[in-house]
Amino acid sequence: MKKVIIIGGGVIGLTSAYFLRKAGAEVTVIEKEEFGMACSKGNQGWVCPAIHEPVPTPGLVAESLQMLMKKDSPLYIKPSAMPQLSGWLTQFMKYCNETDFKKGEKALLTTSKHTLSLFDDIQKDGVDFELHKKGMLFVFLYEANLKKKLERLESVSQQYGHQKPEYKSKEEVKALEPALSDNVKGGIFLENQYHIRPESFSKGMVEKLKEMGVKLYSNTEVIDIEKQDNHITSIKTKDETFEANAFLLAAGAWSDDLGKKINYKLPLTAGKGYSITITNPKTELDHPLYLGDLKGGVTPFHHAVRIGGTMELSGKNLRLDKKRVQGIRYAVSQYLEEEIQGDNEEEWGGMRPMTPDGMPAIGGIPHLDNMYICTGHAMVGLAMAPVSGKMISEIILSGKTDFDMEAFSPARFEKS
Repeated sequence: MKKVIIIGGGVIGLTSAYFLRKAGAEVTVIEKEEFGMACSKGNQGWVCPAIHEPVPTPGLVAESLQMLMKKDSPLYIKPSAMPQLSGWLTQFMKYCNETDFKKGEKALLTTSKHTLSLFDDIQKDGVDFELHKKGMLFVFLYEANLKKKLERLESVSQQYGHQKPEYKSKEEVKALEPALSDNVKGGIFLENQYHIRPESFSKGMVEKLKEMGVKLYSNTEVIDIEKQDNHITSIKTKDETFEANAFLLAAGAWSDDLGKKINYKLPLTAGKGYSITITNPKTELDHPLYLGDLKGGVTPFHHAVRIGGTMELSGKNLRLDKKRVQGIRYAVSQYLEEEIQGDNEEEWGGMRPMTPDGMPAIGGIPHLDNMYICTGHAMVGLAMAPVSGKMISEIILSGKTDFDMEAFSPARFEKS
């Protein structure tokens, strides 16, 4: 029986453990904090594969760094972090072109088609989590933005077989969600899309893994990785040494720090996302809302609503910039009749792992014969977790998978 150790217990590490164990491996997961409480805990929980795309988009450089340094910009680069981010940003800007975007888009949209059915399978297998199948409603304050998004979603539908978008007039949108403001000019509805309460998914997955006999170590930090020639022999925590046949690095935004211990340089930075979770809200919403002009979102859960958005590049830190939080509140207020209020609110920030081309790194680590990596999912970590976990488990156990892995190759940055 193959023995696999996973470093990192976020949604990627947990789903990888699930698929490895299902295939018969002996699995141990080591997490430096609590399971699933880092970057996925406070995200919007959207499983909407039709909207997956790389972060570096054509024309982003033309918008200029000046715009990206404005506090209310959807993608914000903190000026004081520029020196430490300069190498990563230089690479990122190189990928802001049509050719690289199309290549990344194709890989994400082809792979993500499997994610909805995999979530269904996981639920049928007894993993208990909050899953909604209400579709996704895109709402717009400006007709031009609506038209542009509709064209893109129609193209994605035709090219890759994703959900066909339905145009909704101002009146139709208001009928679907009466809480929307009269400022909303119209919308787009994607019917067969899911949303999930992320914390419930991590919790359900941990319970299932315990039941399956996976060994789980929380609040246990990996401090060293030992290797002999091209072979990893063990990993060390403060109290223990763990040996295995194969090792998977799935530590999110901290994966590059551990990669350095084995001379693997992954250009990774942290993209901070913000959210506010409001318990027992007075405002009733039925569908998750994609705020199409301002790149924010509103997600209804059982007894809660989560509003969120923005991507902040400021290095690895969990500081909450109050102006950014206020920016989310302001963005949401433009789409709704009234401010969402409830019993209490939790403000949150999390570190999304970001590669310069906006694509995850999934596969064997170059020059090592038994060390693998699965990270760099940016804003689609939760949505891509089952398909990523399935891909990497197949690669670890058999050396191959039916998925096209070229765009996700961990070796791709060596060439650049």
